[in-house]
Amino acid sequence: MDKKDFNLSQFISSYTREFFLAFSGAILIFTIISICCAPIINGDIIGASFWKDQNCKLKEDIYKSNKKETYEKDMNLCKRQKAIYGLEYSSLIIDLIFGFICTILGFLHYFDVAKPFEKISGLIGLVSGIIEFILTLVYICYSGYIFTNDATKGFDETYKFTLSGGSPGPLLKLNKDGAFAEWDDSKGQYKCIFYREGKVGSNHATYSDLGKKQYNYEKKRHYNPESKYSSCIGDYPLCEGANQYILYSLTGHKSECNYLYLEKAAKGFENKYVFDRWVSTIIFSCFILVCCIGLAIFGFFLFKSNNSGM
Repeated sequence: MDKKDFNLSQFISSYTREFFLAFSGAILIFTIISICCAPIINGDIIGASFWKDQNCKLKEDIYKSNKKETYEKDMNLCKRQKAIYGLEYSSLIIDLIFGFICTILGFLHYFDVAKPFEKISGLIGLVSGIIEFILTLVYICYSGYIFTNDATKGFDETYKFTLSGGSPGPLLKLNKDGAFAEWDDSKGQYKCIFYREGKVGSNHATYSDLGKKQYNYEKKRHYNPESKYSSCIGDYPLCEGANQYILYSLTGHKSECNYLYLEKAAKGFENKYVFDRWVSTIIFSCFILVCCIGLAIFGFFLFKSNNSGM
């Protein structure tokens, strides 16, 4: 088509059915992929199966009776976890249902066997696109926030701290070399590398850290028994407390151990697996979000074409 003769309105009118089908089908495909990768639905996150059963009202009452930052953080974390649990199921299931319905309608209109129902189909596409967009956007926001900000629990049993009562604690935050504490010459003691005053949980790794090499199998950690990894060992709980900045002195070890490491390192790639699946879910959910806009737009055009003869 010559550029001078190009008419946007005519182009939209000519290809409304095709775009309606394309966006519907894309939503369906991306949703199926997201469901296959979704970390909560597939049980990839340790403890996520209990998120929906948490008593956030109890945590809120505890915070109200004792205005401490740790209780507030615990209350907000509970609310986020309950929300994301419901959102992952509801948003993806609704995307799947609406995507399937609109894809079927798209095929019917593409083969021109449902001309009398274009107005209804267009309205369904418009409403579906808007609902899916809102739910998917909220899910992406919650999922992205938890992924980048909340503390995680590692899969490797040797790599996580056990709290009193036997429940697994959060994964300790490590630098790229696998250390969690460093020697402080000014104090003559070791300190937690990632400690931040007034920031509860700053020493804990987030879900977004799970893809890093220090949280997964490394050959040099397992086949180098005489290295710093085996001689410069620190106890895990030392950096657990939110107020523990200074750890303890190792007299005579300063020259040998500038950093402290965990006694045992990860034996597998389970943490990387969780990271990859979560990132994939967020990425494909973003694709769904874009397609929802397209579905709503071309649903509107399909609805309008029945009245105006576009």
